[in-house]
Amino acid sequence: MADFFKNIKSAVVLLDADAVDFCDATLLVEKYFRERGIALQLKAVHKRGLFFVRRGVDLFVSLLPEPRCLLSCFARRSRAKFKVGRFQLKRGQVFDLVVSDKAGSPSLQTAVFKQIIYILERIR
Repeated sequence: MADFFKNIKSAVVLLDADAVDFCDATLLVEKYFRERGIALQLKAVHKRGLFFVRRGVDLFVSLLPEPRCLLSCFARRSRAKFKVGRFQLKRGQVFDLVVSDKAGSPSLQTAVFKQIIYILERIR
């Protein structure tokens, strides 16, 4: 296991419930964290849906491709040691790592999650 994950005991991952790869992304994320013994809170977020996220997690990951209701609020209030998103939020640097899409070419959230993990596993 990479050094980054040795101090991660809990995580929250926001998934785009309206995306075509929602089911695949859910399985991928769940399997990844389960294999590492990391407690996971998965949130399926619809375009105009409401959701609630616990503040006291070690890792906050948003796979949402654009701003959604409450994302800014929960990302800012989270006490996570590390926050990851697909775009930086307005008014301050909220996310520690941003994995964005290529211009004019939206990526599937499964591909974005794999890239996030690739980067995080290389952090020492």
